[in-house]
Amino acid sequence: MITSTFAIEIPPMEKEGVQTTLESMGWKEVTVVAMLQGVDDKGTAAPILGTVIALGTKEGRHQGIRQTLYYDPQYGWFFYELGDKKARIWSKAGYQEIQPWTT
Repeated sequence: MITSTFAIEIPPMEKEGVQTTLESMGWKEVTVVAMLQGVDDKGTAAPILGTVIALGTKEGRHQGIRQTLYYDPQYGWFFYELGDKKARIWSKAGYQEIQPWTT
């Protein structure tokens, strides 16, 4: 039996939430093939990581999708990009941009 040392319970990834997250990233016609919870797309294992295998359309092209999602209690399962002055987050709640500095 595997036990977790995390203070929070990590909820399972759900296909509907994953599909909505990918759609908020600009993917269309998304079909989630598999979700590998507990591992990222490079093989790192942790309960807050998950890899999504899907098919979708972006910019008019059908493509395979292999995307790592992360878990946070505030955002749920999400994808992020960091820039010098902002962070971008996509989740089943949609897209959010965080800019703590005005300059």
